Amino acid sequence: MKQADEQGPDHTLRRHLAWSGSPPTAAQGRAEADALLSALHRTHRITVPPGVAGDVRLVVTELLTNAVRHAPGPGHLRLRTAERNRVVRITVRDSSPAVPRPQPADPRRIGGHGLEIVEAISSHLVVRHAGGGKEITADVPLRQASASARYYIDGAPDHPLG
Repeated sequence: MKQADEQGPDHTLRRHLAWSGSPPTAAQGRAEADALLSALHRTHRITVPPGVAGDVRLVVTELLTNAVRHAPGPGHLRLRTAERNRVVRITVRDSSPAVPRPQPADPRRIGGHGLEIVEAISSHLVVRHAGGGKEITADVPLRQASASARYYIDGAPDHPLG
């Protein structure tokens, strides 16, 4: 497993976690999210409310867990600030070409709610086919927002979520 952090030329902050053998745990993904949010405070004096930090951790957990569960590897997790540090952009790439599809809400269903959770928290959610697998990117606003995400597959709207 390989980790990296950096600051881009546009002052965005970035964290990267890649794996080819043993995949990372959800706790390792959350630690990367925490490191990015700490760097955001240290570098730009932006304090993220605890509820929003929890949302970032939850999206990281859901996307990373699904990648590890449904794809054998390799893969990577990328976290970066975007839109002038107003958003955390979370990207997980895995080796499975299968595109996740939102399921209708069903409180009786056990499991299968991860995408529902991610779309409820995210302002933007995109799935792209990439190198024989897929890449899922979710934008989490660093302030509370009430807008529902739209779900995109390879750049085309699949349908509005929510």
